[in-house]
Amino acid sequence: MKPGERRTQLLEHAARLFGDRGYYNTSISDIIASADVARGTFYLYFANKRKLFEELVDSLLLRLTSCIETVVVDDTARSPREQLVDNLVRVFVLLCEERHMLSILLRGAVGLDQEIDDKLQDFYREILEAIESSLVLGQQMGLVRAVAPRLTAMAVLGAVKETLHALLHTEYSLDSEKEIRQHAQGILEIFSKGVLQDGVSIP
Repeated sequence: MKPGERRTQLLEHAARLFGDRGYYNTSISDIIASADVARGTFYLYFANKRKLFEELVDSLLLRLTSCIETVVVDDTARSPREQLVDNLVRVFVLLCEERHMLSILLRGAVGLDQEIDDKLQDFYREILEAIESSLVLGQQMGLVRAVAPRLTAMAVLGAVKETLHALLHTEYSLDSEKEIRQHAQGILEIFSKGVLQDGVSIP
């Protein structure tokens, strides 16, 4: 294999093992055995298991952020709502295609490795800040009402994480983009309209 292909191979096998067993229970020996490479080959590309893990997380973050497109208010082809749904669909499709990485993000090595916990916290902080920035931009564009951006961003992230967790660990599944779009539309519906009937207020 070419060096780039070998590196990708190691990353793919490590992601599968981390997702199946967890970070803590996966060793470098497990990774090289799965990828069928020598230990020395592993160290040509990664200093240790943690560096490999960090590259997996950073790569996924880059791909996730590339899924999010800025909403164009005067787009004649798609309404702002449709653009927001499309953003969510792309995020869900990517994570459903990367189920091993999704498992890592949701389980990680919580309580077992502080540096890995910190890495995952950094990942979620960057996602949270991206959502918050989008909400602030939406307010400036007149699409989002006067809500607290950080608190709302936390609620959005929590809703997405819990939805993904349910899809990963229960009988639910997303086997088609149509199903994914229905879930994305449902989440957007909750945040755009709330849960109370029109005209109902809580004293």
